[in-house]
Amino acid sequence: MRRILALLLALVMTMALVACGGDKPASSTPTSTPGTSAPGTSTPGTSTPANPDKPAEPAVDPDADKYGGEFIMCSNNATSTMDAHDGISSLGNSRWMTHIFEPMAAMGADGKIYPVVCDFEQSDDGKMVKLTLRESYFSNGDKVTMDDLWASIQRVAGSATTSTWDKLWKGTSIKIEGDTITFTFEKYNVNFTSSFCNAGGNYQVMPKEICEKYPVVGGELQANGLIRGGDLPADSVINQVADVIGTGPYKLESYSEEKVVMVRNDVYKPIYVEGATGRCGTKKAYADKITIAINKDEGSRSAAMLAGEYDLGMVGTSMMPAAEAMGLQKVDQGTTWTHGMFFNLDASNAASPIQDVNLRKAIRATIDCNAVLLAISGDEKANVLEPTPIVSGTVYDNTIIADGEWNIANKELAKEYLAKSSYKGEAIKWLCTANSNFYKAAMAASTQLEEVGIKIELMVVDAGSHSSMRSEPKTGHDIGAWTVQKRDDNPVLHSTFVTGTQGWWSSDAKTAAINKMKTNPTGSAASVEGYEEWCQAVVDEVPFILFGHLINYNFLKPGLVWDVQGASEYYWNMYWEK
Repeated sequence: MRRILALLLALVMTMALVACGGDKPASSTPTSTPGTSAPGTSTPGTSTPANPDKPAEPAVDPDADKYGGEFIMCSNNATSTMDAHDGISSLGNSRWMTHIFEPMAAMGADGKIYPVVCDFEQSDDGKMVKLTLRESYFSNGDKVTMDDLWASIQRVAGSATTSTWDKLWKGTSIKIEGDTITFTFEKYNVNFTSSFCNAGGNYQVMPKEICEKYPVVGGELQANGLIRGGDLPADSVINQVADVIGTGPYKLESYSEEKVVMVRNDVYKPIYVEGATGRCGTKKAYADKITIAINKDEGSRSAAMLAGEYDLGMVGTSMMPAAEAMGLQKVDQGTTWTHGMFFNLDASNAASPIQDVNLRKAIRATIDCNAVLLAISGDEKANVLEPTPIVSGTVYDNTIIADGEWNIANKELAKEYLAKSSYKGEAIKWLCTANSNFYKAAMAASTQLEEVGIKIELMVVDAGSHSSMRSEPKTGHDIGAWTVQKRDDNPVLHSTFVTGTQGWWSSDAKTAAINKMKTNPTGSAASVEGYEEWCQAVVDEVPFILFGHLINYNFLKPGLVWDVQGASEYYWNMYWEK
């Protein structure tokens, strides 16, 4: 009966919005007043927002039968703040914050920028970005104005570290005219779209009055109207549920570090953008209520899922057969964490035989990546062989590294490279942690390498030591193995692989490729070409070897539908089959 009533309510609301021609809710009126614009610019306007062309919305939502119901999902990532400007980048926070807050524009997995609160326009050389306000409303019914956008930008920029501020805002001028804000850069800023147009980034839109209630403290005002070097101390971080106000499809009902409860934002109007998927796609907010329960204990999570306490959650490997036997749905949650091995090519390790590219090629020719992943997971079906540091399906995705003698497990070729090298049988030191996937990977790979005459000495340390040693080239290791997250935007922003913070790889070819990616707009033909040249340098010089990633599964109760579309942090389009 409850779902039927919810369905009727959804239908009534949909027809009411269509009848009003998409105007603001009758009960809400804009309350924001003009704020302070950047020096040398006009005062933000409050005229009718731009309303770009979009497909006509049907008189009755064809998905109306999906609305209604509640579900509880379990997360092992703790939430630590209610303030999106303070910590949305943390997974535990982003799982719920992305439902409540939205950025001005967002980059999709295809490298394109899609409108959210604003339309996005970028010049061909990437030195100018223009945002034009669309018609949207906060969950309290207030219409979003340029005052709110500007206040949100000021608060996030003002609380950033000075190094982060400089990367994004140094040399940037800002001009506000009516419902448009224009950013002009001295040169193309590769960090702008990644930081500013990130669906899970800090630049989320909040009401001006909330930004002013929780102000940035300290710092210095710059010529472009932004504070540099400020802070959000404890009393400037949002700490009241009533002050958690965004433009997203849900609003916050209750919050604690153990449980977050969200309910549908009934004034939210879905944005229909052709081609947009994932976080950039249409958000329908099917469920009446979403509860995210925080449970860090794997055994407890698994038992609770099997007992029916959660509608969506993780189950430990040993209990997966029982979950499937009970009829729970097994769903790939779209992980982007990949296993790999890095060679210590730092100058401080110059005496190591690992500096010889032919030895590295011999190692690459030897390694059976599938066997390494199987040693980690114990389940061949749970392994995805991918050597790329970029999420598959992005504009940068290619097969160059995969085609470069990767995962061929060819011992004869390995011996040919070994004969060309200066290797004399010295022990190659491999850094890993005890009782971990890193140890399993190192054991499997070292066995393969010793079969062709490459001697491996495992440097087994505790997790704490590993965390510090893997980022320090002078710890005596030649190889390290761990997991790092693939990027879904511009690859040049991936510090681990591209800039080499864990492999300390440098070469002329790499430098030239990185410079091409840094100086050309994200997703452009020149930027993609730069990444292809970087991939070829990886093939030629072998600074690391990626094995691939393990599939992480979630389990759902029968009848719950979840289209993750390559990401696992949003649940607005989940629904119960009627």
